[in-house]
Amino acid sequence: MCTVRMRRYSELLQERPVRLLFVAAFFARIPAMAAPLVFTLYVVGTLDGTYTQAGIVAASSTLGAAFGSPWRGRLIDRLGLRRAVMPSIIAVGVLYPLAATSSYLYLIPLSFLMGVFLIPIFSIVRLSLSVMVEERQRRTAFSADSIVAEASFIIGPAAGVLLVTQAGAGVALLAIGACEVFAGLIFLRLNPPTRSSPKDEVEPSNADDDAPVRAHKARWMSVPLAFLFLISGGTMASLIGTDLGVVAELRELDKVGAIGLTYGLWGLSSLLGGLIYGALNFSIRPTYLLLALGLTTIPVGLGGEAWSLSLWVIPTGFLCAPTMTAAAEWIAKLVPEERRGEAMGWQGTAFTIGGAASSPVIGAAIDGVGAWGGFVVGGSIATAIALGCWGGQLIPAFRPERHTALSPYNVDDATR
Repeated sequence: MCTVRMRRYSELLQERPVRLLFVAAFFARIPAMAAPLVFTLYVVGTLDGTYTQAGIVAASSTLGAAFGSPWRGRLIDRLGLRRAVMPSIIAVGVLYPLAATSSYLYLIPLSFLMGVFLIPIFSIVRLSLSVMVEERQRRTAFSADSIVAEASFIIGPAAGVLLVTQAGAGVALLAIGACEVFAGLIFLRLNPPTRSSPKDEVEPSNADDDAPVRAHKARWMSVPLAFLFLISGGTMASLIGTDLGVVAELRELDKVGAIGLTYGLWGLSSLLGGLIYGALNFSIRPTYLLLALGLTTIPVGLGGEAWSLSLWVIPTGFLCAPTMTAAAEWIAKLVPEERRGEAMGWQGTAFTIGGAASSPVIGAAIDGVGAWGGFVVGGSIATAIALGCWGGQLIPAFRPERHTALSPYNVDDATR
């Protein structure tokens, strides 16, 4: 049975445009995955700052992205990918060299602008996949994208650490900026579709049917969708807690060189989790996945050595990709195509708000009690959000209704 399910991936990759999109996403995400770690090392190393200061820089960047993601998503819906992404490419090419030579005080507004003009790789890929593949393949396609993201994650931080140790954090920032510009140019050249062609759209049978369709498309926001955005923010809190906690723990142990191993196992376990989730023929409620993610993040700080820390991140890593995939899958189900780019942008905002709100708190916990505090705080935030959403979803009026999902899927699966 497992072989039959894995055939979903081979069917998906038979389409050349999908293969090219995954290849482009893989290379584009490597510098993006390296950037947060390099910025942390730049603040605490080159600028002799604290982890709280590094958390403030991360919060500034994510706050900027919170403003920028919906704006760019709406631009993609209205103007197309190329015209929406070009300003980001220009801005990235200017801001990274400035950040590599700035003091801490100037780094805060620069990081905010970096967030505003961040190239929205995640939103572009998920939006394009929702158009390029049939709806029955979406779970597999989103899971495959999570696998690609984890493969980039395995390489990105390790490459960032190598650059920092060999050439310095300033040079590493310059290299990341150049690579992100190149990644943006790749997507301009590829120009994946973000809307179905007219021939693929289903025409209404009469004017009476068309009116409710237009009304429904105008009301794309809903309480179930808001829960999904909260879950996305909680996922980011857990990931940041693990991210900063791992760096702090290995610095305490004087084992910074083991970052590549720990991050690699974290990414590999997430890759495996995404692979298995994409092979399933049913959905798992994102609330349950976030709850499990939060609970497995809290005890990671028990790893008192580099090797044990690397083992403790495996369970939480295994849940990363499925949690993000499940949330994106249900957003694609509940939002009409005409507003899906904006919705994916708001999911990006949810990620960044979750990061902006949690980063300073996690950084302060690390400074106050040690590296283990980052894991406890990040995991606890994710757990609390999951429990809150679960309680809200017990209210019948706040469950996804069958008519709100523009898909042949059984929406009642969302409440399982």
